[in-house]
Amino acid sequence: MINIQKHIIYRRRVYVVILFFLLMFSPLVHAQDIVVREIPSLDKLPVNAIHRIFQDSDGYIWYGTFNGLCRNDGYNIRVFRSDLYHPGLLSDNYITYISEDYEKKIWFGTMKGGYILDKATSQITPMDLQEFSDQNVFTINVTKDGNIWVSMRGVLFRFRADGTLVKRYKTEYNHSPEFVYIVYEDKAGDLLISITRGGMYKLNKETDDFEAYFHNEDYMDIERIIWDETNGYYWLGTWGKGIVRFNPDGKTKEEQYIPQPLPVDITGNPTGAIYHMVQDDIFHYIWVTSWKDLFAFRITEKGMLKQVDTSSFLTPGNKILYEIYKDKEGKLWVSSFDVESFIIDIRDYIVKKYPLPDLRNRLKANPAINSLCKEEEDIFWFSQDRYGLCIYDSQKDKLKHYSECPGTRHLPFGDVYDLVRSHSHNRIWAMPYGSTVFGLSQQNLEMKEELRVDISQITKNPGTNTSLFEDSNDNLWIGTTTGLFVYRIKASTLESIPEVSGHVAGITQTADGRIWAVVKNKGIYQVGQNKHIEHYSFNKDFICVDATSDGNLWIGTAEGEVLMFDHRFKEKLTDYSFNCGMKGDIINNITVDIYNHVWITTNQMIKEFNPRNGAYRSYSTKDKNFLLTRLLSHAVYYDKKGEIYFGGISGIVSISPTQQLESIPEQVKTHITDIKIMGKSIWENKLKQNPITTSVCVSPNDQNLEIEFSSLDFHNLDQIRYAYRMVGVDLDWIYLDDRKNSAFYNRLDKGKYIFQVKATDKNGLWSNEITEVVIHRLPAWYETWWAYLIYVLLCAGFLSYCIYIYLKRMKRKNDEKWADSAELVKMHQYLDTKESLSVPEFAEIDKLLLNRATKAVEEHLGEAEFNVVSLAEAMNMSRSTLSRKIKVITGKTPLDFIKDIKMQHACRMLENKTATIADVITALGYSDYKNFTQSFKEAFGMTPSEYQKQIKEKAEESADSSR
Repeated sequence: MINIQKHIIYRRRVYVVILFFLLMFSPLVHAQDIVVREIPSLDKLPVNAIHRIFQDSDGYIWYGTFNGLCRNDGYNIRVFRSDLYHPGLLSDNYITYISEDYEKKIWFGTMKGGYILDKATSQITPMDLQEFSDQNVFTINVTKDGNIWVSMRGVLFRFRADGTLVKRYKTEYNHSPEFVYIVYEDKAGDLLISITRGGMYKLNKETDDFEAYFHNEDYMDIERIIWDETNGYYWLGTWGKGIVRFNPDGKTKEEQYIPQPLPVDITGNPTGAIYHMVQDDIFHYIWVTSWKDLFAFRITEKGMLKQVDTSSFLTPGNKILYEIYKDKEGKLWVSSFDVESFIIDIRDYIVKKYPLPDLRNRLKANPAINSLCKEEEDIFWFSQDRYGLCIYDSQKDKLKHYSECPGTRHLPFGDVYDLVRSHSHNRIWAMPYGSTVFGLSQQNLEMKEELRVDISQITKNPGTNTSLFEDSNDNLWIGTTTGLFVYRIKASTLESIPEVSGHVAGITQTADGRIWAVVKNKGIYQVGQNKHIEHYSFNKDFICVDATSDGNLWIGTAEGEVLMFDHRFKEKLTDYSFNCGMKGDIINNITVDIYNHVWITTNQMIKEFNPRNGAYRSYSTKDKNFLLTRLLSHAVYYDKKGEIYFGGISGIVSISPTQQLESIPEQVKTHITDIKIMGKSIWENKLKQNPITTSVCVSPNDQNLEIEFSSLDFHNLDQIRYAYRMVGVDLDWIYLDDRKNSAFYNRLDKGKYIFQVKATDKNGLWSNEITEVVIHRLPAWYETWWAYLIYVLLCAGFLSYCIYIYLKRMKRKNDEKWADSAELVKMHQYLDTKESLSVPEFAEIDKLLLNRATKAVEEHLGEAEFNVVSLAEAMNMSRSTLSRKIKVITGKTPLDFIKDIKMQHACRMLENKTATIADVITALGYSDYKNFTQSFKEAFGMTPSEYQKQIKEKAEESADSSR
């Protein structure tokens, strides 16, 4: 037992040694050009374990999972499966294979049959698999003639794109039913298949049957076939025998099948079980997934494979992987079971990284680079937060701290605020905290002080260093919290610029030689070559500044603004914050490259912005492959040749300015990925036709409309932006922020609208291709033509009725006016006459006049002031006319008429046993007892008391007689 264990240990050690030498002597993979990236929207899958990956002709990525077929548009996942919302949609949700025919329908297999998905309508129909409809679909392949080949155990089906079954072929080996691994068309147009345990077969076009093709009993389980266009031969991925180079023109089996070294895993053990295999388009490596891990092989000059080291981008360790799939962009998608599926991104253009391992080892923590510059010979100068000034050889990965150099160990370089490279060879300017600037040089990483500029020598209030700039005339400009100073390097003289005061945030120079300084909350100062100073006042919290070759200044502020100052318009700052997609984060640095692109740095983002066409690219610290997790304010250096260097938490990165933002825009097509009405996708409604090519109907009760879209660029999601508009609703294009891909509308009016959307390409350039979809908001019943017809008829009827009433009323008024005219003549005659007339009409008027006069008096019985004038006003008559008519009719004066009415009321009131004479006097508006008694006696011949007594006696007599 002990000997067996020793043998096993010995064998493992041998494999480890073999792996070590294999990796040591094989060329290293281009680590800087290969990164592992996350698959977008992976967290939205119903299960993280992906079994199959496929990209269709439109660009959508499809996943086969253990719980449904999934479509990825880069932002969202759409799932097709049987569940509580879609009962009975599929017989089984385990997706085994995915393919697409030439009519853009998706064919996919499950553990219990196969299905065809119409992408335009989302309708799913089962394949006609006859008695095999409840069995596992192993593979689905589409050939150039449009036929679809579906493999199941013991049978290979051949379908047309319309789902019609053409033929079924038996797939047996040694009378045992087997699966077809793959249906492959070779470069000559011949159709090859490989059968489990049975090797390769070729279709005889004359007999329409498969015949054995270069059988070799050692290589019978052939999983994959690749034609290597570069080298001119086939690579076969086998189960158990690894990768084999295949040459059908070989004369012997040994010349036809040439075995390659087996992949060796992290433990040193070889593995020959190949699942999937692809060849990349850049390095032409052969990439394979096995039952242990992902492996890469380069092809030697002799046509043999050499395993390469992938540990620089791929975490070492055994993994349960399935498929490796190459998309249209040449990126490799790897599906996994026990870890998250991922993308192998092979690029020609990429961010270079400097993780500074030597510094990391010293600190036992992440580097935090807060200022930096670089010499030509790959020598970096940088300041590490809380550690101080360092010099670093990136080629040799050697680092030296300022305290290790005799020439700088006593200098205050524990915190260097800014570093600027001098135009003089082998010199840099270091600006530590305080009011002194140091000129340093190095040789073999030995730092040395060359000169010192102390601002306190010429002013009592030097302030603290804030900014540093060396111009093209060998002048060093120093900004502090109190003002601006210039050191003439050749003359070794230091001067103050007294016209500039305040906190100098940034200094730059334009092509005409003028110096510009931005001062916090004061504005912009221009220093001409004749020392003439001009001041442009702006109350802005400026942070940084740089200039383009046309003389425009680009300025960043603490409020996150990106501003442009054109000296031709001295009173104006043009805000470009929205144009370059800023979100209000403080602008730490602005750098202009040789293409006049403006590089804007915040704590979490770098943006390359082209002011001429509005295009921009973004680099985010949220990207795990970016290295930096935070960018620091002064850690930016541009060598004016090829690279811009950015420092921050975790090290340094460099990006090469290019003319990509100047190129012609790619004609990117934007796809409508989903349309939701009241939160529900229209594709859930069992559509019969493609709504994108017809129109989307919205009912009047459906108030909310959401449209989602994508350019299906899975590898540049941070660079892609969208703009949309609803013609007839939106006055102009609405531009979305990064990662936003939907439009929302509420309460559209009835009618037809055209929704338009466009996108940028990966370089931030707007595509001219506009995608349109017609939106038809259906009218409610009260908005239909027949409803409007009813409204018109009702309005017409109502208007006719109103006209009829109006005409009738006018006729009546005219008649009344005629009658009134006649009556008016009679009334004048009546009022003017001084004697009573026997005309019946006048007698009636006399009666009306007396009744109205009586009523007027009765309404004012209690008012002592009510007299003849008051009665005339109440009657709307003159006093004379009233007096004349009362006299004619009653023979009394108006005063007697009033008194007579009051006395009659006095009699009725005195008949009430409970009423007193005082009550009657008050009720009738008399001022004293004497006047009332006299009036009453004149009217009735007795006093009020005598009248009451008389009434009482009559009452007693009446009572006695009743007894």
